[in-house]
Amino acid sequence: MNNYFVILGAGKSKRFHRNLAKQFYTYKNKEIIDHSIEKSLNSNLFKKIIVVTNDVNRLKKKRYPSIIKIIKGGKERSTSSLIALKYLKKFKPKNVLIHDAARPNFKVKLLFNLINKLQNNKAVVPFIQP
Repeated sequence: MNNYFVILGAGKSKRFHRNLAKQFYTYKNKEIIDHSIEKSLNSNLFKKIIVVTNDVNRLKKKRYPSIIKIIKGGKERSTSSLIALKYLKKFKPKNVLIHDAARPNFKVKLLFNLINKLQNNKAVVPFIQP
């Protein structure tokens, strides 16, 4: 298992029009970002889970297991993705899954399906049939 999970949560949620970034709002009794963290942890598919944020102190106050690494993100999603990939390079990952922290309603089964599809493909993108 040489899989890594990146959760992008550095956005300012400009289109959300609130004082707090969307990933930190409470949804179903926990912050939105914590849904993705818990699901990735519960899957047992990943060596490390990288949470990219611009509010490092907020997340470091929480007691996450050592498998979770909190790193500072960039101004744009693409920059945050690149920062995470550069951080992961030293681990020589086989698979990296990148997820948007503001999208908490995925199923753990999706993670298994993506990892399974990566056995025969260089890249996969999940989608919903119209």
